[in-house]
Amino acid sequence: MAGTVRALLALLLFVPFAMAMFQRKPRATAASIVFLCGIGFLPEQAAFDLPTLPPIGKEYLTYLCALAGGMIYRAKSIASARPGRGLEALVVLMLVENIITAFMNPDPMWDEGKLEAGLGIWDVVAKTGDDALGIALPYFVGRALFRTRQDALVLMRTLGMVGLVYTVLIVIEVAGSIPFKVFQLGERVYGIRQQPLWRWGVIQPVVFLDNGLSVATFMAACLIAVAALIKIRVEWLPIRATRARLAVAFGLLMTRSVAGNVYGHVLTLCFALLKARTIAAIGLGLVTLSCTYPALRTADLFPNRKLVEFAQGLDRERARSLSGRFDEEDFVLEGLGEKYWFGWGNYVRTPGAETFGVGEVGIDGWWVNRIGTHGIIGVQLHYAIFGWPVFLAWRRMRRLRDPVLMALLAALMVMVGMRSVDLLLNGWWNSLPVFFAGVLTGVSSSIGRGPPPAMSTALAAPRFEPSSSRDA
Repeated sequence: MAGTVRALLALLLFVPFAMAMFQRKPRATAASIVFLCGIGFLPEQAAFDLPTLPPIGKEYLTYLCALAGGMIYRAKSIASARPGRGLEALVVLMLVENIITAFMNPDPMWDEGKLEAGLGIWDVVAKTGDDALGIALPYFVGRALFRTRQDALVLMRTLGMVGLVYTVLIVIEVAGSIPFKVFQLGERVYGIRQQPLWRWGVIQPVVFLDNGLSVATFMAACLIAVAALIKIRVEWLPIRATRARLAVAFGLLMTRSVAGNVYGHVLTLCFALLKARTIAAIGLGLVTLSCTYPALRTADLFPNRKLVEFAQGLDRERARSLSGRFDEEDFVLEGLGEKYWFGWGNYVRTPGAETFGVGEVGIDGWWVNRIGTHGIIGVQLHYAIFGWPVFLAWRRMRRLRDPVLMALLAALMVMVGMRSVDLLLNGWWNSLPVFFAGVLTGVSSSIGRGPPPAMSTALAAPRFEPSSSRDA
């Protein structure tokens, strides 16, 4: 076991909390609360270590609790989703890919003066366990428990409320860091301290997430959810939705993450100025870029040099950072050789990985780390979980005439697209975007199965009741 007593106790107490939510709340409400509270408020770096299996920390515990609650209290919803008939079946291909990767990397190797171990059967078990718990499970739960427009509305409303709570917590951390230099809520509540990072002379807030970048992308998703609710004129809190948008936008600004603020504020502006179908096209474009970038980059077809030259005309420091990132990618790609398809197996086995350091000073960008360890096959199998749901939703939106559902689908599409592009630049952090992709699949699959609710009812109601039936 890893973590303090307080942190481990919080993980244990989350199990009955999740079961109580599924017992008492409608399915979408329960799933939204369990997912967002588990990811957003449980402690990082605390986990239960099981033999041969990945450590069960807050992420995997959240997904397992959601599945267990669904199976116990929403069995019809789980069964009707036909487990294994959706993209969660990709875990079988991931298993095959892990087996081939281990088969191709059985021997120890010297890398920069260090002897790195080869891969064996237990590496396959551990890696496939990660894929099953971190990819297949959150995707399936999202697909199974979110089926209707009302379910999507519940998720957006819950995201908005969590965003407001996180804004308060971010302000507390930033204000507390002035007299205390380093003030982290995770340390105060759970006794677990994250590695502090400073931006512009002030520590970046981490609240209960992995790092400041993770907080920024999470807040960007919350801000997009609030913007979608404003677009469909749904009032969902005692305060006006426009004021809620300002509050969450302020919380995002306080993260002081350039990428997160660009994602959140630009996409929120799109909801104010553009039609839902156009916003959905932006989401499709983002996912298309992220899914094709690895292949274009490895084939040397991506205009990276022109991008650096363009950036130099705007900001020399940013251009230098961008050029360094491309240099890292070139270094890893040149070292792949015959491992292009299935990779070297582990990060430490990737030739030259130690050149850029390990841990916090490691190679930037999830995709380039993934191609180093699992090859182009491993990268594209993971990106398929983002690309296919967005493509499916885009196709089905063409025959959709419900503006409320169109706006909700567009919000989910840009959330998934935003995070898929961010994986080109930053780390994985958590599988919440995979959950969003599952929700997108479940809701978009319901298009055409029944007449939409009357628009006068959908838009005029000042408050939204998520469901008239617990298992509807």
